[in-house]
Amino acid sequence: MNAISEIRERIALEALKYIGNAKVIGVGTGSTVGKFIEKLGEYRREFGDRLFIASSYDTILKLREYGFKVIHPLMVSEIDVYIDSADEVDKELNLVKGGGAALTLEKILTYYSKKRVFIVDYMKVVNWLGEKHPIPVDVIPYAVTMVYRYLKSRGYNVKVRYTTKGKYGPVISDIGGIILDIKLDSPVNVRDLERELKSIPGVIETGLFIDLVDVLIVGYKDKVVVRKRS
Repeated sequence: MNAISEIRERIALEALKYIGNAKVIGVGTGSTVGKFIEKLGEYRREFGDRLFIASSYDTILKLREYGFKVIHPLMVSEIDVYIDSADEVDKELNLVKGGGAALTLEKILTYYSKKRVFIVDYMKVVNWLGEKHPIPVDVIPYAVTMVYRYLKSRGYNVKVRYTTKGKYGPVISDIGGIILDIKLDSPVNVRDLERELKSIPGVIETGLFIDLVDVLIVGYKDKVVVRKRS
């Protein structure tokens, strides 16, 4: 097991502590979340009677592989706890998500959960959002060319995200949108950026998660640090 795998295993185990008596558990998407699901599977006797809501088809398949019951969000009125990872996190506990193209469903589950817990390794901690990872934007396919040109006209460095393996073409989100990636060269006011992007007709959602973290678990080579929003 390499160093990053060991770190992910430790933070996944730490995240299990925040499930408690939760009956409905939301689960995000990505390789770090995959490690969390693996740990859930090891404790299936303890968590086997819980209900799970997944943010992507990938997560549904992984949860079902361990025999967990995955339900549709329409079947519940609220989510007790949501566990996910992130592509970037800043010192204010704001995030960039969407590397797995599940950002819209992830944000919905995050917003409507009583407790939001995110797990990351230390390499995801940045000085400013967009420093290492582009800002994903989920766009209605009908409008993608117009949204793309509009963002270009506003001076944004924007690209259509394309698949790197499997079926060739633009990356399609779990709700059927096309993903645009905005590369930032310097810090910006992410709250203003979020408002601007969400005001554009055709934009479904962005990968900026502002004020949506209750607990952040960061794994380092020699320790695990837990931060909570005050």
